[in-house]
Amino acid sequence: MLKTTLVVALSLIQLTSMSDAQESNTSSNFMAAQLSEQIFNQTIAFSNEKLVKAQANLLRKHYEALIEAGFNKSEALQIIVAMASSDK
Repeated sequence: MLKTTLVVALSLIQLTSMSDAQESNTSSNFMAAQLSEQIFNQTIAFSNEKLVKAQANLLRKHYEALIEAGFNKSEALQIIVAMASSDK
């Protein structure tokens, strides 16, 4: 998940810089640059070791709770994967 976010952020930064070279001083370029910076900063923040560990612990607790609620391991894992995928 973090690798995907980092790739997207870097791609957006690259696209923004290419776009800026073609059209400087337009409001859309300003907005694209701001969005790229925001995504880059989020990627850095989400890469924090404590946050990554906390997210992993939360997913594990959800998985265990699903099993306790009666889901089998395969079903619980599918639900966790879907939950993790929707967080992107």
